[in-house]
Amino acid sequence: MIAMVFCLCGCQSVSRNNEETVIDVIAFASCAKANQPQEIWQSILDQDPDLFLFIGDNVYVDVPRPPKGVEDFEKTYAEFAAKQTGFQALREQVPVLATWDDHDYGLNDAGKEFPFKEIAQEQFIKFFDLPEDSPVRQRSGVYDAHLLGPEGKRVQIILLDTRYFRDPIRRNPKGRVNGRGPYIPRVVEQGSMLGETQWAWLEEQLRKPADLRIIASSIQVLNEESGWECWGNMPHEQDRLFNLIGQTKANGVVFISGDRHLTEVSRREHTYANYPIWDFTNSGMNEGNRRITEPNRHRVGESWRTSNFGVFQVEWDKEQPRVVYRSLGREGQVILQQAVPLSQLKGSE
Repeated sequence: MIAMVFCLCGCQSVSRNNEETVIDVIAFASCAKANQPQEIWQSILDQDPDLFLFIGDNVYVDVPRPPKGVEDFEKTYAEFAAKQTGFQALREQVPVLATWDDHDYGLNDAGKEFPFKEIAQEQFIKFFDLPEDSPVRQRSGVYDAHLLGPEGKRVQIILLDTRYFRDPIRRNPKGRVNGRGPYIPRVVEQGSMLGETQWAWLEEQLRKPADLRIIASSIQVLNEESGWECWGNMPHEQDRLFNLIGQTKANGVVFISGDRHLTEVSRREHTYANYPIWDFTNSGMNEGNRRITEPNRHRVGESWRTSNFGVFQVEWDKEQPRVVYRSLGREGQVILQQAVPLSQLKGSE
């Protein structure tokens, strides 16, 4: 286990720059409907993770309109804490890092226009009991980063905020066509996904040395065809993201994403980054069970709507070090699996 700090709430938090303990197992998940059973937490604990990443829709607040506000967030977080004993058990044993998506931000598909985002951030900080020295306490938005492990086995965790600064996305004037979602890509290069302050911060993070970089985006990075929220809604911002990886020569990048209440793996060759971009989607901790057939030209393998979480096993000591991804179900059964050698996450010099 990595070095932990004991919080007043009983949770474990991770030191921001821990260069001593090697990180081997990282679990992550999103979309935990608080009004339904969450039996999956024990299966997550059974993986004995060094770290758990909660990457959005961690609770479902959905504040509709003023004058509602603080009371809604406090009530929903309190109900989640009281009912989801599995999460509390994990929180007492495993360090947790988190970002949010629209439903814990406060409103479905909301961006920077949401009137309660400051309140949402206050309640996020309170629930996850962020340390007093956390930069998230000092700035707008919940984006954050951590460097963990020694040189040669260093993991960087980057948690993006795709809500606080995001400009409105474009609705399809024809509505939902062929079963797809309501959004289509912008045709002009305007609007921001992260906001300029977060973009500058991300560039700074990508210039730090690391061997594996796990970037958490609450929305999918590569699946551009679903019609739902994704980086493809703003193609110029998606290109900017990949281009930044190439400009900073940031090796070892993989993305994790949530939001969609499904699990799938996407892969895209990209000339900007100079190596393949992977996006591992794990979303829906208490879902039904059916195969998804929506289009995604970047998909590797199948897509399933079922209760799921993701695990990275980093095999540092192999002759060819690699990260092995598994998408696991409620009982810990394997849904999807993909191995990625770290040597394939390096651009040409």
